[in-house]
Amino acid sequence: MVRGVPKINHPNQLCEACLLGKHARKSFPKESLSRATKPLQLVHADVCGPFNPQSFGKSSYFILFIDDFTRKTWVYFLKHKSESFEIFKRFKTRVEKESGFEIKALRTDRGGEFTSNEFKAFCELHGIRRHMTVPRTPQQNGVAERKNRTVLNMARTMLKSKEMPKEFWAEAVACAVYLLNRSPTRSLEKITPQEAWSGWKPSVKHLRVFGSICYVHVPEQQRTKLDDRSKKMVFLGYDESSKGYKCFDPIAKKVVISRDVEFEEDASWNWNTQKGEMYHFLPHQEEKKDDEEQEIEGNNSTPSTPSSSDQPPVYRSINDIYNATERMNGDNLFCLFMNDEPLSFEEAIKEKKWIQAMEEEIHSIEKNDT
Repeated sequence: MVRGVPKINHPNQLCEACLLGKHARKSFPKESLSRATKPLQLVHADVCGPFNPQSFGKSSYFILFIDDFTRKTWVYFLKHKSESFEIFKRFKTRVEKESGFEIKALRTDRGGEFTSNEFKAFCELHGIRRHMTVPRTPQQNGVAERKNRTVLNMARTMLKSKEMPKEFWAEAVACAVYLLNRSPTRSLEKITPQEAWSGWKPSVKHLRVFGSICYVHVPEQQRTKLDDRSKKMVFLGYDESSKGYKCFDPIAKKVVISRDVEFEEDASWNWNTQKGEMYHFLPHQEEKKDDEEQEIEGNNSTPSTPSSSDQPPVYRSINDIYNATERMNGDNLFCLFMNDEPLSFEEAIKEKKWIQAMEEEIHSIEKNDT
């Protein structure tokens, strides 16, 4: 390449100047060098948030727990990070009862929610080893970090696909975790996390599109003979404590759990109208201008603006129509009753037409001998 360069032997020692000028972080392994061999031998955990806006349940965070062996994931929602300790105790009791195994180790970052004195004391009391990341090195908690990213990407996409309000982020996150537990993963061979954890192959025939329109059967005890037998709602996910669907009523603003649901998966609720009102089709109307009152007789020229039929249709809600409608004053209402029938006999005999009508009626009665 060039000539005249002397042979240089690289010294087998540190160069301070090189370190100060070029020091970079060490590379991270693409995959974990070791895997758990039994359920709950190692549990990964991470808190994600805060989220703005809060969920409908007033939560601002969620925490994920991932079993390293089965890759089964659990999600809990928190109003404050300080609730993480109580949530972990609930999680520990639940999974140990379900599996028959005990949590051996917990891997987290060094967030304050995981490093409190009571959290440390609890883990020491129950013999749980702590694996904590080096400060500012979330890569060492890669399983939980990657799962967080996957869950958030899925939740964000589900909300966007149906144009749902961001307040439903918690429902979207819970639905994403439910689906991931029933989906294949590279960490397991020909098996889903749900099957690896429970031992039975899960069914997916009940899965539906998140945020789609659904029709929930109204129980006989909650309706009369002529009431609708179904109510239009929005599908929000699956109830893990029962074989039912979680459906949201945008009008009553409440969640209903039901198994008697029919889905219209291609349709979505119109969240842009107040209280979910359906839009009504109306032709586009331009505002009248002062010069429109001029005489136009004999003018055969083509108008410079397009006709109303050329204008694109717009949609207006019932509230918009009501607010734009002029109210009738008292005089207009009074005119509606000007020619009304008399209210008494005294009023009737004051007018000839009512006297004539009464005479004709009496004559008809006498003639028919009724």
